[in-house]
Amino acid sequence: MVLPEPPAVASDALPARPTGPWVLDKKHYLERYLDIFSRGVWGKWAGKLSYVDLFSGPGRSIIRGTREEVEGSPLVSLKYNFAHYVFVDVPEVLSSLRQRLSSHPKLAQVSLIEGDCNAVIDRVLKALPSNHLTLAFIDPTGLQIQFSTIRRLVHNRKMDLLMTIQFGMGIRMNLPLYAKAEGTALTGFLGNTGWREDVEAGGSQSQIARRILNRYMQRLRDLNYRTVQDREIDIRSDQGNLLLYFMVLASRHLLGEQFWRKATQIGPSGQRLLNLPVEE
Repeated sequence: MVLPEPPAVASDALPARPTGPWVLDKKHYLERYLDIFSRGVWGKWAGKLSYVDLFSGPGRSIIRGTREEVEGSPLVSLKYNFAHYVFVDVPEVLSSLRQRLSSHPKLAQVSLIEGDCNAVIDRVLKALPSNHLTLAFIDPTGLQIQFSTIRRLVHNRKMDLLMTIQFGMGIRMNLPLYAKAEGTALTGFLGNTGWREDVEAGGSQSQIARRILNRYMQRLRDLNYRTVQDREIDIRSDQGNLLLYFMVLASRHLLGEQFWRKATQIGPSGQRLLNLPVEE
């Protein structure tokens, strides 16, 4: 008899998000980039540096099986030198984060916005000072982020994007369902139906999904972003080494690319990666 998994409640007696051990890899790269980015631009942007998290989560995760507790991206980001923070999520999730932050020393610097980020993006922009340099962390569990929201978020803003793109479960595994549907999450994710051309071109599901990912990255470049194509960090499951998603960095400034290369030089295991030259 298989017993049900205990409810995800953290040591502070508040709800936590169940997850797999791969969350540690994501946390590793997030911490490294936040550290390098915030220190690297502070001289020019002192007091004018913001952080926005469109899928903030409850603030803590618990790894299935081991029950190890892991700080979520909001708690991680609060360790770094940003002047203002905006955390966005649906009400039932954000309520846990609000309780976790109730006595945090940086609470006065935090804006909490309830709702689907696609629906409340104007409120998000209102909460972000327009004259700040902003780092946006976009970490959905699927294809919830619409490209129209990305476009609205970055319009006339100095903003870098650190994103997780749900390649495995979000794109590749659901391709047959998307292909049969008239309107899909994939269309909203890309902002158009161009992905159907990739499906019609044929090939394996992995090949088609990779073409769709390349199309998405081109969409970011069409917004005048630089993407670090050789440093799309793949996050894999602990069982079967299944590719789950990519972490990607998009910046309109060469410095952002340099920061991401530095952040990804050392992997979670401590292994140093080759620092490939920056393309001009």
